[in-house]
Amino acid sequence: MNKRTKKINNKIDIQNVNYGSINYPKRLSLLSDAPKTIYYKGTLPRDDYPTVGIVGSRTASEYGIKLAKSIAMTLSKKNIQVISGMALGIDSAAHIGAIEVNKANYAILGCGVNICYPAYNYNIYEKIIDLKGGIISEYPNDTPPLYYNFPIRNRIIAGFSDVLIIVEARHNSGSLITAEYMLKQGKDIFAIPGRIGDAISCGTNDLIKQGAYIFTCVEDVLDYLGVKNNKKIPIEDIKKKDLDYFEKIVYSKLTNNSSHIDEIMELCKLPIEICLQTLMSLQIEGLVEQPMNGYYRKI
Repeated sequence: MNKRTKKINNKIDIQNVNYGSINYPKRLSLLSDAPKTIYYKGTLPRDDYPTVGIVGSRTASEYGIKLAKSIAMTLSKKNIQVISGMALGIDSAAHIGAIEVNKANYAILGCGVNICYPAYNYNIYEKIIDLKGGIISEYPNDTPPLYYNFPIRNRIIAGFSDVLIIVEARHNSGSLITAEYMLKQGKDIFAIPGRIGDAISCGTNDLIKQGAYIFTCVEDVLDYLGVKNNKKIPIEDIKKKDLDYFEKIVYSKLTNNSSHIDEIMELCKLPIEICLQTLMSLQIEGLVEQPMNGYYRKI
């Protein structure tokens, strides 16, 4: 272990969950390359809360650091889960923003959960656990932070995120790899525009040219997620407050008129397997009925 890493000696509190288990995160279960095992210290992100990834340059500007911190603070106050990679720069600022308002947040590592990398962020590591957030990895304990682990772990940041905010990114930035994973997973990205010709914003400006949403204020993301004014999650004010994230999405798109499964899939932007499983759950809850084969409506 070198000076850039800090080994956490206590492994007692580190848990794991295997793919296919009832406790395996639903968002990750949708991935074609879902991790076979997730190791974590603390907790995993809740399936029924919106989650926003915030990533960016390790060599961020003072402006970018302040902005990432402010965004994370505002989202966290709305009970929106913040997730990042605990790297220096923008990632660290995102975690600190959530921590400063005493809200749980989540870090995805490219090493074993019992290793804090970089060691400089040990206080962030400890605070995340104290606030009942989570340190998460697909790598077993004692796995060192090898450089090729990090691009792969970015798919997990994308997998957990309902939407991604990229604050600052250079060309060939690791944040752009996370953006690629988001697009492959059919999810949206918000990029913060920067000055023309500024190297630290070349990546975000390119994303905007390619069709990413332009981030102008936190309300852009709140509106996207359906969280407006002072309203907090659950996303929809529906009959059952304990529905999970996917159930809320599907239920919010249904009406008292029958809708075909193809139409529901299109509205929800979810795979057919998840739609059918969710509709079945809603029928068991007594919220949805199937008047004819392939058609569903609210009761």
